Amino acid sequence: MPTGPLKGAVVRQMLCSGVIPRYLIAMSDWKILMNEAMKLEGNEPIAAFAKFRECIDAALDSTQSSLNQNPAVGVAMESVYGALAAYAQQVMMELRAEDPGAGGVDHAFRSGQAYGVSCVLNHLFDSMRDPNAGTLAALDAFSDQMHDEILETCKQVDLAMILLDAKGDYCAE
Repeated sequence: MPTGPLKGAVVRQMLCSGVIPRYLIAMSDWKILMNEAMKLEGNEPIAAFAKFRECIDAALDSTQSSLNQNPAVGVAMESVYGALAAYAQQVMMELRAEDPGAGGVDHAFRSGQAYGVSCVLNHLFDSMRDPNAGTLAALDAFSDQMHDEILETCKQVDLAMILLDAKGDYCAE
């Protein structure tokens, strides 16, 4: 980081332009990365895609750091995990209750809705580990099973998209 008169120039540049030099952004500052990505969305979707990946990594790093430092964070993460898992299951129960025909719009919508939430659990939450307890790791098996069940529903829809399994690998079928 610059010192002396150069430091003052950097501060003035930031205040006047609203642009923060890269060397001042810590990887853990996912909020800044999110704002940068959103500014790119309209004109540069590929650059925005990459920036959102940086944001994901920074947010997960920040969360993991919090998990490492404070056992209470693990309890909160487990609760959020439970809420997302329950939401995905609620969507699946709604699908069963509505009993739409496989391949129809309603069936595809509910399947996609549950699949999206399940991907968040399996591709983001499962990447974190709570050193103070084994609960997040123990939930991994549950969310993998739930994801496999949702994938079966997605296959009934015959979606014309690439699906990911619980570990983030492409499904063979």
